[in-house]
Amino acid sequence: NQLQMEMKRIKFTAIIACALVCLLAACGNDDVTNEVSQHTLKVVSANTSFDALGGTDSIYVNVDAAKAYAMAPWAKAETKGKLVTVTADVNKDMQSRHTTVVIKSADGDSTIVAIDQQGPVSQIDLPEQIVMGDKADTLTYKVKSTFDISIKSLDSWLTTTYEKGEVTIITTENNEGHVRMGQFVVETTVGKDTISVTQIDLDRDVLGEYYLQLTETDENRKPVKNAYAVKLYKENKKLMLAFTTNPFAFPVTFSAKQGSLSIAGGQYAGMLDNDYVATAVGPQDGQVSVSPEVTISGQFFYSAGLAAKVSSLEGTVLHFGTAPAFVLGRFSSKVFENKTYKGYLVYGNDAYLFKRKK
Repeated sequence: NQLQMEMKRIKFTAIIACALVCLLAACGNDDVTNEVSQHTLKVVSANTSFDALGGTDSIYVNVDAAKAYAMAPWAKAETKGKLVTVTADVNKDMQSRHTTVVIKSADGDSTIVAIDQQGPVSQIDLPEQIVMGDKADTLTYKVKSTFDISIKSLDSWLTTTYEKGEVTIITTENNEGHVRMGQFVVETTVGKDTISVTQIDLDRDVLGEYYLQLTETDENRKPVKNAYAVKLYKENKKLMLAFTTNPFAFPVTFSAKQGSLSIAGGQYAGMLDNDYVATAVGPQDGQVSVSPEVTISGQFFYSAGLAAKVSSLEGTVLHFGTAPAFVLGRFSSKVFENKTYKGYLVYGNDAYLFKRKK
């Protein structure tokens, strides 16, 4: 009897143990089933990057989507079976923008998809100043813009158009006898720019007689403006700037591309007694150099107001800048350096060239 009782206890214990194992196994199977059910909605493919113009693109999921919505007001989402369409508005802001679309299935599962939209592109490869010759001419510049641009000429002799990603500039021949200047306006969603156009020709508009105005220092160390009569002329294929009241003349450089004139340091200008006279220039006082690598320069422009105000002036002007210095120095030899420098004949800043009437 005692043996039978022990056997019953063993069987009962074994039965209880088996029941517990089965119960645990059942619980484990329930956990696995729940885990799988939380990830039934998956994205199969998605095109969710938009340019600034916006538009509609698609997201495909593996089961029917019951609902979809965007987290930003500039994007909208709609569902049709496994297809989710996303529509982005036009982006007129300078910056790109980002949001997400939430997609939900009928059983409550959900997934999130990132949405990106670029900002508008406006790349106009136009310089602020365009310099052309006096002859009638046409120039074309490439333009890359998300939105259309408007372009308008402010002068009758200047025609501007925009078509198929190109800005075209057309000028008539300049027969006015002086530098001619005009403008046109380019406007995009990003903003507005005014571009200047200059027509200039060395022989027709630049050569001639000028006043060189300099701000110098008098005997009381006070600034005073002095004007020197000078002349721009060609000599043996060189462009020369000469003082008309003394024998000093030195070579200068004209840039047709920039419509500018440059004066370099170390340019021989003539003799005074037994001294050699040469140029020295610099970006400001204390940085004046006789090196030919150092230059001061300015662009020619035309002022109708100046021509109307001062009867002796034609209206063509060039400014070398307020701070740059111009010097005519005396040297004891042809080697222009500090050791041979003896003093200056002319020393001034804020140099202007004012063209005189013929």
